[in-house]
Amino acid sequence: MEGTFDGVVEYSCLGDWFVNKNHYFAVANTKESRKDEKYRCFLKNRDDDLYIGVSITAECNTLKSVEDSPERLHITPVKSEIVQPGCRLPQNFSGEWINTANIDADIFINETHIIETWYPDEGRYRKTIYVCREQRDTRVMMARLTVDGCQKDYICFDFVPQHHNIIRYRRGIAVIKDDFSTVCSWVQFQNKAKWKYDLYLKKDPVPVKCPVAGKFNFTQRGDVKFETRILGGVTLSPRPNTYCKQNISDFSVCDIEQKEIAIDENYCLSVDHLGRPVDIYSDPDYKMKCVGFWKENLKSYLITYDELDPLSKYRCWVYQRADLNRVLMSQAIGPFCDLRQDVYSWNYTEGATVAIEMQEYERERDQCPMHFDDGSNPWLNRENEIQIFDFGYFYSSGRSNSFNIILSLLVISIQVYLFS
Repeated sequence: MEGTFDGVVEYSCLGDWFVNKNHYFAVANTKESRKDEKYRCFLKNRDDDLYIGVSITAECNTLKSVEDSPERLHITPVKSEIVQPGCRLPQNFSGEWINTANIDADIFINETHIIETWYPDEGRYRKTIYVCREQRDTRVMMARLTVDGCQKDYICFDFVPQHHNIIRYRRGIAVIKDDFSTVCSWVQFQNKAKWKYDLYLKKDPVPVKCPVAGKFNFTQRGDVKFETRILGGVTLSPRPNTYCKQNISDFSVCDIEQKEIAIDENYCLSVDHLGRPVDIYSDPDYKMKCVGFWKENLKSYLITYDELDPLSKYRCWVYQRADLNRVLMSQAIGPFCDLRQDVYSWNYTEGATVAIEMQEYERERDQCPMHFDDGSNPWLNRENEIQIFDFGYFYSSGRSNSFNIILSLLVISIQVYLFS
């Protein structure tokens, strides 16, 4: 382009002041000799990390906002310092995750780095890079590189081994000293009377077997109850009118692998004279996939995934078996459960939206066996597999010999019969 040049422009700060969230600062161009071009005014808004407004004169009264400034500079924060990694993270940590403790920030993990990108609001993002420096047992000391300031600090992560689609962790206090015994000392973690691990959730989760399965009739109480709706907005074809003598709220996990929860707020319970359900056309109102569960602080937690949820695709549940065929559950507002939330929580004061009390009612033709797992050992593989029952008959030496003798006599008798 004509009339332009590549060069370095240096500004010397003369002073600054705040007006609400607007940060004004007057500068002088150290490489400019003309007085009318030497002095300028800059404006930065506390909520805008990407743009800075610049005046074309030495006056600041022309700058009302960054968007309406005569000139705007698009700035990109860069961390120029490089830290060499000194350890490796577990291989099953690699991939893309979300951090439920930081407004669902995007997490990318490889063998040596954790890159966290979070969005304070629309159009803004902040990025933090963690570099693995040293690891002992479950604690990992990591160097934290942020664009705020010129120094790096060190922070300790205490990880729980990954299970399902979940990484549980807690984070210590950031310090400036590069020493594992100081950074990862247990006193660096906040010593609260009640605490729980934060969560990394897999960005593209793989469904797992649900800890609660079967067919349940439930009653609900809460601020945001389950409602009757049609998934997708319209039905694929017109549905015939079906007379129902009894309608209930149904909670079912009846697929072959028991990995999907189906909730129908108004389910037709009537059957025909053969015991078959009358309403075979209705679809459930909610479909959620189980992506992980565990037990912590004597509470059982479940994470579900629903792509159609407008608030949060991930939902946290607290569940408990109250009787042989009765289960209590409470759904959280978002992807994590509050410390105060239990199975009876039903409103926002405890971080919940709805609480349900479920009673098992499997009928003869439902073929929906009940299953419950409190999450004490989430690393155990509980997938449905084909099992062969041999009853130990053919593995007993005495019985095996007698079986071979009987089989030989049977073959001989058949041959004699054929040749006679």
